[in-house]
Amino acid sequence: MNPATLIFLLTYVLVALGENSPRKLDRPTATLLGAVLMVATGALTRAEARAAIDISTLAVLFGLMLLLIILLQSGFPTWLAFKALGRCRGPRTLLALVVFSSGLTSALMLNDTVCLIGTPLLLEMTAQVGLPATPYLLALATSANIGSVMTLTGNPQNIIIGQASGWSWAGFAFRMAPVGLICLAANWLLLSLLFHRHLAGVRFTESPYAPPDLKVDSRLAIKSVLVFVGLIIAFLWGQPMDFAAVAAGTLLLVWSNRSPREALVKVDWTLLLFFAGLFVVVQGFLKADTSMLLRLEGLAKPLSDHLGWRNIGLLSTAVVAGSNLFSNVPLVLLVSHWIENMAHPQFLWLLLALTSTLAGNLTLFGSVANVIVAQGAQSRSPLKFSDFLWVGLPITLVTTALGVLILWVFFRWGWI
Repeated sequence: MNPATLIFLLTYVLVALGENSPRKLDRPTATLLGAVLMVATGALTRAEARAAIDISTLAVLFGLMLLLIILLQSGFPTWLAFKALGRCRGPRTLLALVVFSSGLTSALMLNDTVCLIGTPLLLEMTAQVGLPATPYLLALATSANIGSVMTLTGNPQNIIIGQASGWSWAGFAFRMAPVGLICLAANWLLLSLLFHRHLAGVRFTESPYAPPDLKVDSRLAIKSVLVFVGLIIAFLWGQPMDFAAVAAGTLLLVWSNRSPREALVKVDWTLLLFFAGLFVVVQGFLKADTSMLLRLEGLAKPLSDHLGWRNIGLLSTAVVAGSNLFSNVPLVLLVSHWIENMAHPQFLWLLLALTSTLAGNLTLFGSVANVIVAQGAQSRSPLKFSDFLWVGLPITLVTTALGVLILWVFFRWGWI
């Protein structure tokens, strides 16, 4: 086994372990270490390492983060969330609101951002009205993951797929939005059944209200919404996602009339570092161990040649298992190098986006969105690994089966 393969495997193990690794290395540091080792051992030259970094993907992430940070600074999303929560008069209505609002919002924003916003809001609201927080926190995490499958900007792995696949934002959304909506409905039904005893007979002790110190900068909110709508129009119009996202973020940064540093310091630079390092590590592996890649591609290619139920099931199961074993973003980055050489690549891109995203609901560590919710709720309503698995297992199985079935129908009808 050559050094590049050992570095690749070491990086994957460290990414999978996260901060549970022996040296307490987080995921960005793990990929940074792997990238440095790839160059230090000669697996890649410095020029090859620079060329491996996909600037377009990083640009989309940066632009979206900048736009969302300024939107949050206006206070409008928090005010809107409490306004919607205030109209709920029962626990089941609230559950439906959390499922569909977090799912639909994740389709337009990054799912991690939705969980970051939603966790403290749900903790505050459930404490006010005397409801258990756990069902709603799990609804937030699982629905944010499901909803993010609907667009190429819903989550990081979809952004990678968008840059590699050739799918337009509108074309992808046109086919995946029905899948996401049906899976959200299934998620709501499953959560209602799983938490039937927790929610039965519970009544709100009082109507939820926004905190008195919550202030909304109306001018900044209007500017943010206008720029965000403009960005969606640009996506639908077929403009390059990387330039459109950076242009929107820059426009709002200038137009907001606030100190740019306030927004720039809140950009998740560690996430961008994670992606940059990951691009280098995967490229080093692709260059060095072509024999292993050819063997893996040889196993997958016959399955794609004949897309019957058995082969689609095997491909979907492999992606779900791999996403939980290695994390979905590294897996998507690796698999994306094979799909163009397979039969029916456009269908396989959608299948990869669907299964790698829904796989995030299987365990607490299946996606970063889940971890954000768990960490945000740790002091007031801790989520155990077993609690998440009890809910995540049936949700992942049902939504993945439904999603794959719908995509197969689209494929058979010639819509893909």
